[in-house]
Amino acid sequence: MDSRFEALVARYRAGSWTTRDNQLTVPVDPPAPEDVAHLPVPGSPAHRDLEALGREAVANGQVAALILAGGMATRFNYDHPKGLYPILDGASFLELKIRWIRERAPGMPIFVMTSFHTDPEIRAHVRTHGDFGASAGQIRLFEQGRMRRMTPDGAFFASPDGREDDATPGHGEFVGALDRSGLLSEFRSAGGTTVLFSNVDNLGATLDWAILGWHLHQGHDMSVEVAAKRPGDKGGAPARVNGRMQLVEGFAFPPGFDQDQIPVFNTATYAFSAAALGRAIDLPWYVVEKTVGGVPVIQFEQLAGDLSAQLRTGYLEVERDERFIPVKSQEDVPTAQVLIRRKHAAMTCA
Repeated sequence: MDSRFEALVARYRAGSWTTRDNQLTVPVDPPAPEDVAHLPVPGSPAHRDLEALGREAVANGQVAALILAGGMATRFNYDHPKGLYPILDGASFLELKIRWIRERAPGMPIFVMTSFHTDPEIRAHVRTHGDFGASAGQIRLFEQGRMRRMTPDGAFFASPDGREDDATPGHGEFVGALDRSGLLSEFRSAGGTTVLFSNVDNLGATLDWAILGWHLHQGHDMSVEVAAKRPGDKGGAPARVNGRMQLVEGFAFPPGFDQDQIPVFNTATYAFSAAALGRAIDLPWYVVEKTVGGVPVIQFEQLAGDLSAQLRTGYLEVERDERFIPVKSQEDVPTAQVLIRRKHAAMTCA
């Protein structure tokens, strides 16, 4: 047990750190209209300038894609890593994600973050499919860390067969995992400046020249794509915390805060300055309640969105059905397939 985990366990067992402490206790306000930007009209000179800036950065080898693929498909009712689900014409999420990057940027470095749950199967999938046609070394896999789960009373949780039961420590841990892998240092040494971050199961989050150009033109450390909410939408959103814009996870809003005041939500698609990711960043930890085999458990997690509280961050509203295609359950698949086909057709024509 490393010292970081020991400290978290001690806090939890002392009773001084619970899920109630996940909620912010400082003033939180909805963003002002000017806090969220919009791209220029497609086809306009300003939009073409942003596209040109994005294309130039990719052509110069300055951009890498980072795909999160550490999740198992427990809610999706699939017995393998969710990224391997054959979402369209027999092709997995991961295959489409990588092939679409290669169509637009054949030599772009692709970093895939796996977990102890998913790493063996994902490596085998990539190898079996010949790296999806990628060049040697273009796809680089790295594994995030793991932490013991606990019971609500503070004991270490064990699976029904008596084995230790671990969890991944949240997607915010990608910063440390990427650093440990050496990939970020290698990328920066080769002239890399920008990392595009997205989830493997969101096929709306493709390489978009204008969005990349906007991020570069603004000079942000982090750029966040947000989309218009629809009735029933839950999750993180941008807000003013103590007067400063940042992302706030749904469970972290203060009690009584009306999240419907915020008209957009976080799509978890970001652009990062590679230099910013290379800094020492200390993200907060959260106590997260889960259920494993019908048994309540506790795990500790960090969230990538919290980087917005420390980095110079911009917020860009994007077209929802173009950039955010969630597939949370198998019932979502037919609708998502329509949007995915439309997305790829539009990319091919662009």
